[in-house]
Order: sequence, then structure tokens, then C-alpha cells
Amino acid sequence: MPQSTRDRILDAAAAVVVRAGTKGLTTKAIAAEAGLTEPALYTYFENKDALCVATASERVPCPEELADRIRARVGEETVLDTLRDLAVDLLRYYLASVPFEMMFWADPRLREIDRGPARAQGLLPGAVDDYLRGEQQRGRIPTDAPTRAVAHGIVGALFRQAFIVSFNETTLACEEASPLLDEVVRLAAAALRLAPDGLADQGCAAAG
Repeated sequence: MPQSTRDRILDAAAAVVVRAGTKGLTTKAIAAEAGLTEPALYTYFENKDALCVATASERVPCPEELADRIRARVGEETVLDTLRDLAVDLLRYYLASVPFEMMFWADPRLREIDRGPARAQGLLPGAVDDYLRGEQQRGRIPTDAPTRAVAHGIVGALFRQAFIVSFNETTLACEEASPLLDEVVRLAAAALRLAPDGLADQGCAAAG
């Protein structure tokens, strides 16, 4: 099915943000990326604000869907392997959403708009905590492990990295972030007292 012109415009806007940051998100750049004239954009969007809101709403992954996927991972693979997968998903989400979030907060006209990225701040750490507590119930994490602190630490570290990338208007592929992702998982393993194979370290659990 041919892509609609509206979808071309949204894809173009998302591509411009990834390549040039929100400062480079001009109607001229979007039109050039989409292969259209600037006036053509206004056939589909009332103004640039409406275009930005639509791009953030329709091209940034839905945080609720990501939270559901995180919670559904209980019992899959080892805990540490799953946490590594979740760290990749979270970093990808924040790399896509943070540039728009920064743009919205910098513009009073956009600040009060209800949007997906803003809802993620409490939602995603809670989802990771739910996942970890689910693994606790299965006996794969010590019962006294600080799951909430670990969840907030994982999400906070990844959000911070995405913020730095967005603030500096650079790009970061998840492959380039591999050292950070590995470190996040190692810190989680230490806090949760998990052995390298992702199973609970019973010696540490007993000593705790």
C-alpha cells in the first residue's frame, strides 16, 4: 500500500530530528526530507506546532506498550539477559522521545499538551520494578533485593544518556552504547545479588 503524504511528512520530521536535533527541525528541512514544498506541509498540518505534536505522538513509541512488554518478560531467559534486552529497548525509546520532550518544555505553547513521552517518566521505572518483583516471586531474585531502586537506577541512567545526546545534538546508535548497557546490567546484578548466569546468588542471599 503506498505511503500517504501525511505519513511521509511525519517520517521526514522524525528523520530530521535524529539527524539534526530539534534545532534543525524546520519546515524547510522537513519539506526537503519529504520531497515536498513547504506550502504542501500546511495542507496536512495547521502549523509547525501541530506537525511537531503529531510527530511526537505518532512516531515516538508508545510508553504504555513498552511498559506492557517489559512486564511480560517475567520468566524469559535469565534475569540479566532480559535486563540487557530491556536496557536496549529503554535507550531506544528515550533516544526517540527526549528530543521532542526537550523541545516541548522549551516552548510554552507546547508545554501543556498531553503527550506520550511525558507519561513515561513514572510509568517505565514502575514497569521495570514490576518485572523484577515478578522474578522475585519466581525465586530468581533474592526476596530482599532493592527492586525499586534498581529499576529507577536503570531507567535513570538510560534517560540521562539520551538527554546528553539530545542536548549536545549528536546521535547514538545502540551498538555504540554497548559499554553503557553492559555497565547498567553489571550494576543491577550487583545490587540484586545475581550470579553471572543470572540466577540468584544463594550465598549472598543467605548472608543478607
